[in-house]
Amino acid sequence: MSLRKDYIERLIEEFAAALARIIKARREKKLADAQRLIQETALSSLGMEYAALLMADPGATARLLGSPTRVKVLARLVAEDGELSAEQGDTATATSRIHYALALYDEVQALGLTPDADDTATIARLRGLLAVPDAR
Repeated sequence: MSLRKDYIERLIEEFAAALARIIKARREKKLADAQRLIQETALSSLGMEYAALLMADPGATARLLGSPTRVKVLARLVAEDGELSAEQGDTATATSRIHYALALYDEVQALGLTPDADDTATIARLRGLLAVPDAR
């Protein structure tokens, strides 16, 4: 097995465990813990500070991360951050993060990685959060 494949498999396993902790903190309404875990996961999984990863446009960030798997990890972290911001009533940040996450998912697909069922569900959930209710 190649070192690259080992690295990607380890990244996915570590990220899945971290994502489970983030989701658990959100469900338990430990929102500050969830936010901290998002930032820690970006640093441990991607090797960069979360805020720094959000400074550039999604295309530039995707090029910086270099692999579709790494971009997908960031897309999911940003999606979680967007949903967390929505739960906290910060609609401006939530909307910004959701748009950024969706753009990152577009970058993932442009890099040739087909969305899996979890990606598809996350994308649908994010689009639903952006939907404006009918004002009738």
